[in-house]
Amino acid sequence: MVNIDPIEDYFKDPDRRAKLYLLMTGAMILSTILITIGAIIFILIVVGVI
Repeated sequence: MVNIDPIEDYFKDPDRRAKLYLLMTGAMILSTILITIGAIIFILIVVGVI
């Protein structure tokens, strides 16, 4: 029985795996920065500075 899994075939190439790792890391860092900026703006609105 042959296991046909496109994700497993995609991850066999180390370059693709590294590219996906960098993309996921960048997305996590960007989302953290955006959440922090949003929280700061929300706090400033609640306090009445903005």
